[in-house]
Amino acid sequence: MQLLKDRCTGCGYCVLVCPYDALKSNGWAEVIPDKCTDCNLCVYACPSDCFVPEPEFPLKAYRPRLKNSYDVVIIGSGIGGLMAGAALAQAGRSVAVFEKLGFPGGRYTELDYKGAAVTTGAWTNLGPKSHIGRFLAGLGIELEYTSIADVGLTEQYTLRFPDGRHAASLFDLLAPASRKAWLKAVLKGREEMERRGRNDSPPRLLASSSLDQISTADYIAQFSSDPDLFAAVEAIAATASGLSSKAMPASEYIEITLAGREAGQDFAMPVGGVRAIIRALTKTLRQAGGELFVRSPVAQILISPPSQGGVGGGSVRGIRLADGREVHSQIVIHNGGPSRFIQLVGADNLPPDYLARLTTLKAVECAALFGATREPLFTDAPITMTPCCRRVVGIFSPTLLDPNLSKNGLHLFDAFFPTYGVDRTAELELALADLRDLFPRFDEVIEWTVPMFFTGAWPGTESGQTFGQTGDGRLDPATPIQNCFLVGMDLRGSGVAGDLIPFGVRRLLDYLDR
Repeated sequence: MQLLKDRCTGCGYCVLVCPYDALKSNGWAEVIPDKCTDCNLCVYACPSDCFVPEPEFPLKAYRPRLKNSYDVVIIGSGIGGLMAGAALAQAGRSVAVFEKLGFPGGRYTELDYKGAAVTTGAWTNLGPKSHIGRFLAGLGIELEYTSIADVGLTEQYTLRFPDGRHAASLFDLLAPASRKAWLKAVLKGREEMERRGRNDSPPRLLASSSLDQISTADYIAQFSSDPDLFAAVEAIAATASGLSSKAMPASEYIEITLAGREAGQDFAMPVGGVRAIIRALTKTLRQAGGELFVRSPVAQILISPPSQGGVGGGSVRGIRLADGREVHSQIVIHNGGPSRFIQLVGADNLPPDYLARLTTLKAVECAALFGATREPLFTDAPITMTPCCRRVVGIFSPTLLDPNLSKNGLHLFDAFFPTYGVDRTAELELALADLRDLFPRFDEVIEWTVPMFFTGAWPGTESGQTFGQTGDGRLDPATPIQNCFLVGMDLRGSGVAGDLIPFGVRRLLDYLDR
């Protein structure tokens, strides 16, 4: 197997799917030749086309049987694409979802590795009261959840500092005056956001202009100067979005805080992990008559030129797959991010102002170190926020909520960290140093780790929740191309990471119902 290292973004998917441990990663994937059997599974797990099969072991032809036309074609089976596909199939439209990878879910599922369910990016949603949970319920999907209350816990997160300090909650960390200041900041922010919202908008989605234009750090500074509060807010903001409190508008921090408080003791993850969501959406799509094709990359979105000529406009007429086949469709929905959208439609088919907006979006590059330990790193909450570390900002332990996610009794953790340098190996070493500071026995109890980077062509998101890119300042599902739409992390909405995705899907469905 040949590996094009310059294309590698460090996602680690190839490491997870290889059945022979023939791949490893220190931020860049590396093939271990003595173990490689040229099974080519890594080819179908790589979002960046890093792997080239050896000539003597070519890819087997894969041409799934499909129709010549559908009402709706969806490119990408991330959670947004599957939500849209399931809803439209239930509404009676013929739907086909085409996925490049060998599995659905994209960054929002899990893969089996050494007896564990390893996330491909998502941690967990907030439970049945989350935007994702409510959207699923609207589709008639009833998932079984395990909440913090179910496992005898009371807090969603605790805080642990590299200097050894540990607090059972944010309130436990803060002195009374700082607690009062923080509550005042949140309540004032909520009142301002609700006062400026519109009746036709999701609750709290539209923040006031003042909260949109001031950073979280500067907003909190109006109420308190407590360095511990600043450190905690920084960790919470970065864990929820990958951004610093200086880069996140106060409106977004307030939205994230209120979403967590609303979840309360119902803060939960689906039994079986977040891939239970993907499996349920896939099942719902197919039960409603929709089709899902994996290992089926799309090479082009087909567009009829505008009747009057000119740049941009036009109308969608279908897609061309990488194998050359054309599939006609009245509607095309893209769930692969703005950069890939430009590639598929062609820059010349987009108006200059829209193209400029897509190409100037501020992305978030981030990473996670997923691992298994012989003893739990912590037991008092599913999430540990880690203020004042070099890189790590938050750690999630899925086995605290669902021990069955590890089939061999190990304890799983997912340490999340923003990245600030191009040397991914150096970034990883800083994260490991944080874990050793936080947990002095880390090296004694660690069983294995897998680093996962979301950088370059495969960032955590192409539209970070920063100034000008929150709430209704994010992309609209409708594009300048008639009947061509977007869904995913880059669309209108606010909240905790992937939990904002349903906002854009609902707006898309509203467009199509008109």
